Amino acid sequence: MRFRSVRTLLALQLLLSIGTLALLFWRVDIVGAVRQLPDVRYGWLVPGLLMFTASKGIHAYRWRYFLRHHQEIPTRHLFALFLVSNLANAVIPFRAGDLLRIELPNRRFGVARAEMASTVLVVESLLDGVTFVILLTTGIALLDLPEVLRSTLLTLAVIVLSIFAVTVLAARYGTAWDPTHSRVLRPVPARARPFIGRRFVETVAGLASLRTTSATAVAIGISICAWVTEVGVYWFIGHAFGLGMTVAEALVVTIAANLAVAVPVTPWNVGPYEVVVTEALVAMGAPRDTASGYAIGSHLLLLAWIGVTGFVAMWSLDLSLRDLVHRSAQAPPAA
Repeated sequence: MRFRSVRTLLALQLLLSIGTLALLFWRVDIVGAVRQLPDVRYGWLVPGLLMFTASKGIHAYRWRYFLRHHQEIPTRHLFALFLVSNLANAVIPFRAGDLLRIELPNRRFGVARAEMASTVLVVESLLDGVTFVILLTTGIALLDLPEVLRSTLLTLAVIVLSIFAVTVLAARYGTAWDPTHSRVLRPVPARARPFIGRRFVETVAGLASLRTTSATAVAIGISICAWVTEVGVYWFIGHAFGLGMTVAEALVVTIAANLAVAVPVTPWNVGPYEVVVTEALVAMGAPRDTASGYAIGSHLLLLAWIGVTGFVAMWSLDLSLRDLVHRSAQAPPAA
């Protein structure tokens, strides 16, 4: 049964890959992009790549803030693991790097998987969503966007903020509720209720950074710093490819690029990234060949840099490629 499930997932991934690659060849001017390469100003790329690593460092610091009650975990370990996670997400399907960030702290430091999962998969995602809403609102104020797009973005903002509000309430009041003996779990077999109760407590523990207004504000502030730094990455790369990009335009591209790779459907996210980034730049007035060159060039550049920094981080953590694949695949479903 398990083999059949894996085979089904692989078949689904293959179909999605074929579809996205077809979309890539249809919407992205690959020939025009190649012609842009001799004109790239490589001096702009170095600060862009350094800012990319700085952004990941700030994200890792945010993770340290979430886990500040676990003093036994070194900050450098979290930073290295964050870089390895980025590498795994780039080369292994279905966000395997996030599973590594759940599994390795559990194996090395005994941190509960449910707590890590709520931190990595819930808190970080929601804070990123709230940060995107804040930054995108700024971008909307600075850019002349169609009314339909404005309405869509407003709807998404309301949804994200509503989910965030519910999560904050769960973080603040969830510790006072034990579901083990509650009416909610009455339909569940009695022997399973203590297990569910323990997992609920561990999950709520992962939301600790949202329990007070000051802690939530600090977490949002760190998130904004991380994503503003990443906006600088795309701004520098834009100038390397001859796009006189404004900060607001770089902001839109940053959000578009990260949304495109949020759920990887192809190896190395090839296809969705190029199409989304190209269309975003064309919508803001860039020529398609220049936009395509930027999309393809920036993706190759960032993938190469993620590979370099990821392998260095693996060496510092004494991890091998086999560990990367094996531990990602073996992370438990509960995570």
